[in-house]
Amino acid sequence: MEKLGKETFVNTNFANAFYFFGFMFLAVYSLNSLSNILTPIAIAILIWFLINAFANQIKRLPFLNPKVGDIIAIPLSLIFIVYSMVEIGSFIASSMLELSSTIAQLDTKVNALIQKLSLISSIDLLTPIQKFFQEFSLSSIINKVIAAFSAIFSNLIQILLYVLFLLIDQRYFKTKLNALFPKQVNRDKAEHVLVSISKGIRTYISITTIISLITGFLTYLICEMFSLQGAVLWGFIAFVLNFIPTIGSIIAVLIPAIFALIQFPEISDVLFLSLALVIVQFVIGNIVYPRLMGNKLNISQFIVILSLVIWGAMWGTIGMFLSVPLMMILLIILSQFDSTKSLAILISGDGSILSSSKSTK
Repeated sequence: MEKLGKETFVNTNFANAFYFFGFMFLAVYSLNSLSNILTPIAIAILIWFLINAFANQIKRLPFLNPKVGDIIAIPLSLIFIVYSMVEIGSFIASSMLELSSTIAQLDTKVNALIQKLSLISSIDLLTPIQKFFQEFSLSSIINKVIAAFSAIFSNLIQILLYVLFLLIDQRYFKTKLNALFPKQVNRDKAEHVLVSISKGIRTYISITTIISLITGFLTYLICEMFSLQGAVLWGFIAFVLNFIPTIGSIIAVLIPAIFALIQFPEISDVLFLSLALVIVQFVIGNIVYPRLMGNKLNISQFIVILSLVIWGAMWGTIGMFLSVPLMMILLIILSQFDSTKSLAILISGDGSILSSSKSTK
């Protein structure tokens, strides 16, 4: 009987592991295969959260009547965000036309600069860097970032339709929740999960947007001080890339520094510009942002980087932007069930998670 029990235990564990890895494989394969369908939906949901977050701020205005606020908050938020997206799209298009010739000549000019450095230092830098350029072209990397924005704006009508229907449907969410969960305990638990996800994403978007605006503005000021061409564009790129953890900050410094190499005759100007941009990114990313966010973004840094790589591999640049919000949703959902709580602890930054028992109160 003891031997039979051990065999059953081993078989059960093996079956659970097999089903888990099989499910993960199917999930990753499906997410990757359906990226063209799922990315506009994911962006629409993120914009929907942003509209509701902005609407909540409008409702809190002291001079606004609460009843009037309930009526106009969502439409005003929708108009503001749609207008902002259209303006951003036209700004990116005009900026890219202005800098298109520079981008086309980027790799050639960088090669010429490396040849000069090789002659000055008497070290052959060209051969190893040419090997690197065979794998990674600077102009192609920049064009990929631009292509990601172009993909978003090319699907703008589709995304806005999704957002519109989400806003129409959200007034029935409470009724649907009551129908889905007739028992009060289950309903309270589901409401707690949804509220936690909503608050978490709103907090993340609000604080990250404020920090990104500060980063973008300071980047613009520094580039303008050094008279770097396209200062407004570099500020905007720094603002957008700040939503991508770690890698975004590196690229936000690297791109204007590379253009400075082409534009400035003196290497010292390039070094001072790069140093100023690095200081801005370091201070805001490592001092200001953690103080504002506190323990609200309780996700392991290793998991953040890992999810960045995984979502980036599946959904490209758009996946990198969405990686942190998606991990926040996953962490909140996993923390609500005893069977998945251990996974939530592994994903969390310090091991502290909301217990499912709290959600039922």
